Amino acid sequence: MNRAINRLATLTSFCLLLAACGNVPPAPTDRFYRLQPVSVSVATKALPGAINVQPFRADSLYAERPIIYAEEASLRQLRQYHYHLWLYPPAQMVHDNFVASLGNSFDLAGGSKAPNMLYGRVLNFERVVSGKNSKAVVALELRLENGGKMLLNKTYQAEQLAGGESLDAFAVAMEQALGKIYAEFLGDVARSR
Repeated sequence: MNRAINRLATLTSFCLLLAACGNVPPAPTDRFYRLQPVSVSVATKALPGAINVQPFRADSLYAERPIIYAEEASLRQLRQYHYHLWLYPPAQMVHDNFVASLGNSFDLAGGSKAPNMLYGRVLNFERVVSGKNSKAVVALELRLENGGKMLLNKTYQAEQLAGGESLDAFAVAMEQALGKIYAEFLGDVARSR
């Protein structure tokens, strides 16, 4: 009799365990975000001669694909979203966005033989959240050289409020913040000529 009760208890426990496994919610799906080129107008080529835009660099968390965020109350602490990722690491994405956005402003045909070289580094690329509001915060270090001579070396920073709470709105805000940096960079290049 004890054996039958033990078997029944074991079978009941097994059935309850199986039933509990069937109620586990599915894992959240990964969501990937990309940047669209921004419109930056310039009347003439910003720089005489061809330019070679070297691959941009990024360090630490900014070299990874998860979207980085901070809360306004604790800006010292950075966090990563688990299921919200950039399509590519920020350095690659910003490089590609820079070329797509400013391709008409520069002669990009020179390749490695171009007299002008541009080096870029992503210093900040994050979402700052304050209650229901958020903003994109970006900082790029851009260095322009001609024949080994430094023409420009500057850190550019921009912020842009997001038009909503979603991460889609944040991605649009990031594009707009990058547009501000690109416009400032073009102005600096024009003044350095």
